[in-house]
Amino acid sequence: MSATLTHSDATRLEGAQRLAFLPSLFGSDFMISELTVYAYASRFITGYNGGYWHYHRLPDGSGYMVPDMENVTFCNPDNWFECEMSAETAGIIITALVLNHRSFYHCHHDNDELCSHFCRRYEALMSFVDTHPDASTIYRALD
Repeated sequence: MSATLTHSDATRLEGAQRLAFLPSLFGSDFMISELTVYAYASRFITGYNGGYWHYHRLPDGSGYMVPDMENVTFCNPDNWFECEMSAETAGIIITALVLNHRSFYHCHHDNDELCSHFCRRYEALMSFVDTHPDASTIYRALD
């Protein structure tokens, strides 16, 4: 039985710790997944023009990326969602979208290993979201 993660269990990575984060989170698909995060940020965060991202690791190996911004307006025209939120909340939403979409991609291209990897990371992130103060906003954005 796994322990319930809380918002305080996320560790912001600094320096050399950052080097292994993307391969750990996204597996061998980390380069395409990282670019997808930036593309989704351009699509969903009003006024996003690139920049530095912070990495947050969860104890189970999952994690999320956060753009170096204050509050942002997140707009998803696919589900009519629009809301001002923290950059952390937006980063969690974008990371969840990428994990979900890349799992779907690998599942439909007969890469069971990466599909399973992305599914595990997504499930772990969503378990963390359950305890996040902005959980209802995150779930509304993903709906």
